[in-house]
Amino acid sequence: MRFAFSIMDPSTLKIETSQTNDLAHQINRLHSWLLRLPERFRSSLSTSWEIYPILLIAGFLRLYQINTTEFDADQATIFRMAHDAIFHGLLPATSNIASIRIVNPPGVIYLLMLPAAFSSNPLWAVVMVGLFNTAAILLTYLFTRRYFGRFAAIVATLLYATAAKPIEYSRFLWQQNMIAPFVLLFLFALFWGVVERRKGWLFPALLLLGIVFQLHEITILLIVPLAIALILARRTLRWRDLALGLVSLFVIFSTYLLWEVSTKFADVHTVLRLLKLPVHIDNQAILFYQLFLSPYSLNALDVPPTSPHSVLRPLIPVLSWLHTILPLLVLAGIVTALILIFWPRAVDTSPDRSGLVVLLVWQIVPVLILSRHSVTLYPYYFLMLMPGPFILIGLFLSKLVEWFRGLAQGIPVRINRREHSPAPLQIIASIMRLGAYILITLLIIVQLVGSMAALIDDVDGNLGHGSTYNDLHSLQHALSEADQLAQQRHLNRVYIATDLYTQASLDYLAEQMRTPTTLFDSTHCLVLPNPADGPAVLLTGPADGLTNALLGRFANATLVDQPPRLGSTPFRLYIVSPLAGVAQTAASSAFVQNLQQLDMQVQPFRFDHLSWLVTRWRLLRNAQPSFRTSYNYVLKASPNGGVQGPRRVSLCTFTSMRAGDRLLVVFDPSSAGTSLPTSLTISAQSFTQVPHNLVYGPFHFETIRNDQTPLLTLQTPQAKTSITLPVLIASG
Repeated sequence: MRFAFSIMDPSTLKIETSQTNDLAHQINRLHSWLLRLPERFRSSLSTSWEIYPILLIAGFLRLYQINTTEFDADQATIFRMAHDAIFHGLLPATSNIASIRIVNPPGVIYLLMLPAAFSSNPLWAVVMVGLFNTAAILLTYLFTRRYFGRFAAIVATLLYATAAKPIEYSRFLWQQNMIAPFVLLFLFALFWGVVERRKGWLFPALLLLGIVFQLHEITILLIVPLAIALILARRTLRWRDLALGLVSLFVIFSTYLLWEVSTKFADVHTVLRLLKLPVHIDNQAILFYQLFLSPYSLNALDVPPTSPHSVLRPLIPVLSWLHTILPLLVLAGIVTALILIFWPRAVDTSPDRSGLVVLLVWQIVPVLILSRHSVTLYPYYFLMLMPGPFILIGLFLSKLVEWFRGLAQGIPVRINRREHSPAPLQIIASIMRLGAYILITLLIIVQLVGSMAALIDDVDGNLGHGSTYNDLHSLQHALSEADQLAQQRHLNRVYIATDLYTQASLDYLAEQMRTPTTLFDSTHCLVLPNPADGPAVLLTGPADGLTNALLGRFANATLVDQPPRLGSTPFRLYIVSPLAGVAQTAASSAFVQNLQQLDMQVQPFRFDHLSWLVTRWRLLRNAQPSFRTSYNYVLKASPNGGVQGPRRVSLCTFTSMRAGDRLLVVFDPSSAGTSLPTSLTISAQSFTQVPHNLVYGPFHFETIRNDQTPLLTLQTPQAKTSITLPVLIASG
């Protein structure tokens, strides 16, 4: 083999060989293609000007005030795992836990490690999600234009870019929210083989299928269009492509396989058990598919807003007609594809018909499969089908306009060399084509208006959020204000009350604060500073009604500010210290080296029309904050020595502890009408929760699971395992 080229003119590069050499031939072809690439690129830019305003609109809708994005447990968990992998030198083996209680593969963690390497602020990870979905808009245009024409691409891309539900899933951090661009690349790979009859498509198709599966396991259903592509493009298959694909799957799943081996494939057994559950057939899958066509999709039930301040609410009558017409247009797109498949004269070549088969299988088969299910379906399961409905609409409308155009141009208007007025059918066809353009324009404008109104309601908090929804900006602002208050007043600690819905997010975000923090679960507990250490800052959430009530009874609390929370009641920011007084204690009223009882009686406390029971303790140990570590006390109270009523359990969880701090433990109230017990017999146990990481030699693998130290039963100085206290007769 001999290489020849001119340094002054690289276009002269040639590879000569005296015998047939496939490698040389491929290199020459690649070189010729690269030389033509700039010209092709310039030509593509000059004939695709419409994609730029479309991308501008799509990017605006996906990134406008993105700091108001949702940041709850799932969002905090996956970003924290990416952050910890970077800063603790860990290899992700899993991500978070799925709705069916299996552990997800780590694909999303590896993707999020890119923004986490540059900033600990999760906002940039959310920006990445928005950019991923903006890239999906570009890929939609390129895919549809390449295989179905420019007009179909414009319609499909505009509808997809302005659809409310895809916009919603583009604006917060979640692994399935990054599926869209990979699904489109997967389709490119399938069409590369099925339509273009080119070899080498199977390797990227298998790799991309593995990536989308890691983002959500429901995408395993995409194996159906892959199987159809294998049949239709069987002559393009090569063993080496299959081998490369299998090797790539092994590489991206290698750390997850280590996890499954360590758990003896527990997740596989969970899935097998779910497959044995009774199944039922309903229309839920079709309804969720239609939900992605909604002009004002705000939640899983597609319920319009009720707030009088809503921008969207007065537009509902104008938007409601899209609920009917868009699904009908998708159905028309399916019929159009079927006609093109089974009417040979409708398309030019057999490969084009094969591409339509793959398109329909991608859109129809997963919906049919999910119509028969044994587990609960969720709307995000259908992200794997985007932007399929909009491509089908674009296909139908483009063919409709093309048919009207052909009908109008196909009727002669000159007869016997004399001009005649346009034939009636030609006029009708022209009017119908104009009507189609008007319909398309109205669809896009009305859908854009609805999505903009829904977006404004979202970022302005007009939708109303319960305790299960927290936005990133509100959380960061509340913590920043607490940190600044502590710095300004020279206070040495910030206490943060958390609940089930804020624990993971506040725990991560608090790591960026300058003032030392103690986060605690406020469901049954309240932590107050040691009087000897002076006052401290306390931040409580909108749902911490019990905490706020306890402060009024057992602490000196000065409300400094109420940091706003989007769409809900605000946070509360206090400067707190325990009430002054002499503690009534006895040597026997302590659990050695852990808890010291401050009162010799249990105090009833009236809250929410019920009587709760409150005990006050002093913490006797120090525990420093550590990587994904929590310190826990389990206190169990038996009324009247276990004779009356069930035993009540309170769990107190802390991210750190400081000896001398005060701890209020609240036991759940009795049912209405039940008299208070005369005494409580209290026992206590402690345990520490730490991350469960796998270690294989020098490699440390990160997982979502936690290890729990054995429960340690606490004892009094007299080696007893319980303390009995009388209940104060006078209620508070």
